Amino acid sequence: MIGRRGFNLGMASLLAAGSARADDSTPMPKPKKKRRSDIPFTPLDKIPNHRQWMRDIVVGLSQYAKQRNPKFVVLARNAPGLLMKETREWKWETLRDPDNTDKYPKVGTVMRPYLKAIDGLLIDGFSYGVPAYGKPSDPEMMKPLMAAATVIRNEGRRLLTVDYCDAKTMVADAEAKAAKAGALSYIDRDGDKLLARIPSEKPRSENISVVADINTAKNYLPMLRSDAYGSRTDWINALVATNYDLLLLDTFWRESESITFDQMKKLRYKRLGSDRLVFGVLPMSLARDTRFYWKPDWKVGNPSFLAAPDPNDAAQTIVNYWDPKWKELIGKYIQGIIDLGVDGILLDQLEAYLYFEDLMPLE
Repeated sequence: MIGRRGFNLGMASLLAAGSARADDSTPMPKPKKKRRSDIPFTPLDKIPNHRQWMRDIVVGLSQYAKQRNPKFVVLARNAPGLLMKETREWKWETLRDPDNTDKYPKVGTVMRPYLKAIDGLLIDGFSYGVPAYGKPSDPEMMKPLMAAATVIRNEGRRLLTVDYCDAKTMVADAEAKAAKAGALSYIDRDGDKLLARIPSEKPRSENISVVADINTAKNYLPMLRSDAYGSRTDWINALVATNYDLLLLDTFWRESESITFDQMKKLRYKRLGSDRLVFGVLPMSLARDTRFYWKPDWKVGNPSFLAAPDPNDAAQTIVNYWDPKWKELIGKYIQGIIDLGVDGILLDQLEAYLYFEDLMPLE
């Protein structure tokens, strides 16, 4: 089961704040390509600020987690448009209020309530892997994320990076660039970008010391899938046998069977014997038919938060993440993860706002 307590009314009220504003590993799928004339027209005053809705949810989740544990760490994955205002959002504001454009924060402004809600940022493809594995990341595609990385460092938050390459020269270059940026670095050498295995080699900067907080961690393992293990016990035992300072995990074996409280206690110690950190992962905007909450009769439109099939993965459905029922489910999800005794959480799939913005062009 996901939790040992009933749904917390305080959590519900925190998340409900986002729904009152009705006026981004797995990349979010894009809507099927349509000609401009094929996209249904949505009047400007009917287009919501999907980015702010996501920010509000993140702020609510962070407030709840830190009420439970003031030392709890909240990480975000990618989604630079939540941290810093981008052109689309500025246009959304100024086109709706053309006589008062000066009152709206300019492009590049740091969104401070969101920044205060997160303790760090994980960036995919910091040097290699975006869009293609084993290739230098496209500078233009990475430009918003690099700007976000600068903000995170300047504000004293923790930066984590994942690079996707296996050639020795690329690995060395990626590690050097991450170190220069002061980032906690991981190199995925599998070639599939799934983050689904424990590397055979030792962690870089293997560390015998106790890891009391994320700032003292010298290495980490992001393991977001556990399909390769035949049982939950096999998976846990494999993780226990590692010396990573930080484990970043989907806390469900094969997305359906939760880690137990006793298994979590085992995970909190490196093979060397010293304490480490364990973070859970919370998927924010893609529902999977393999996850613990899925019901046999669910389909697009039932329940109401199931918005559209993922064209790249038949097991996934894009959700209306602002829907009260989905937010209730996410609230229970994070509560259960915290009940396990994790030290922090990674909020994944935050860039869902891009999917819905593509369906509602401003002009």
